[in-house]
Amino acid sequence: MVEPFRVVDLADWTRGESEPGGAEEKRWFTAPDASSQSGRWLFKPRRIKELTLSRQRRARGDAPDLLVRGEDWAEKISYELARLVSVPAVETELATVVRRGTEEAVLGSMSRDMRPERWGWTPGAALLAEHDDDFDSELSRGHSLSAVLTVLAPMNGPVGTEFHSWPAFDVFAGYLVFDALVANTDRHAHNWGVLQNPTTGVVCLSPSFDHGSALASGNGDVFRADRVRSGAVQQWCSRGVTKRFDGGVAVGLVDIAMQALSLASADARRYRRDRIVGLNLDLCDDVINAAPNLSDHTRTFVQIAVATNRRRLIDALH
Repeated sequence: MVEPFRVVDLADWTRGESEPGGAEEKRWFTAPDASSQSGRWLFKPRRIKELTLSRQRRARGDAPDLLVRGEDWAEKISYELARLVSVPAVETELATVVRRGTEEAVLGSMSRDMRPERWGWTPGAALLAEHDDDFDSELSRGHSLSAVLTVLAPMNGPVGTEFHSWPAFDVFAGYLVFDALVANTDRHAHNWGVLQNPTTGVVCLSPSFDHGSALASGNGDVFRADRVRSGAVQQWCSRGVTKRFDGGVAVGLVDIAMQALSLASADARRYRRDRIVGLNLDLCDDVINAAPNLSDHTRTFVQIAVATNRRRLIDALH
């Protein structure tokens, strides 16, 4: 029996500032002294969307259907899978907080502040804008692998990890391999960045973060159940694309991962191949089974998706 992941109650944590442009619940919290966690963590709520009803149902006065997104479990599962394939990622836990005013309990995930004390963080979009006057983050214009390679060229991998002496782009290429494994389609230019040491001025790549769109988390339980019942999870995986590079042109997740590895060093290519080939699917299943409150169909969907994407990556890497 796998022990379920705990859900951290933030009731006695110190509530800090909200993220600019975010929802009220998307804010920083600081752990109490007695907590096993330490430092600052960013809480992000699981989103719930009201779906549009047909005219007939509106006329009947039906209550709207709700699409419960799964960003919380996608973030946690992705973090644990990243550990299994040696991808440096921001530490993530499941969490709950009470919304002020309504006293409603809100479920979500929380991610540890990736910045060492007093270090700065800069999104990839800012680096690319300095490199290219025509860069446009909303249109993904100028967000290309060649541009990322150029801006990361002087830097190494994340501080405090085994990759601290690796070329930054070698590590970034690993992020795209991981995206293909977990079907993360959202690696836009604000979903990666760099950290800067305030004393030396040295800049390095930050760990991977924000995997909430992975594993069809935003499609709802009905979508995932339909794919499981119809045996269409593998087909769904084969259609996995991102539109976050090269002006929004759709490119397969496995394809862009292979393109990134072709620009990385031979050592990085061998390392990533070995991590994917050596990935133990039983351990992946343990991670997925530890996520609480998943339906059986969603759990099965995620297990099949990870196994399928691993096989697709192995085929591409040979």
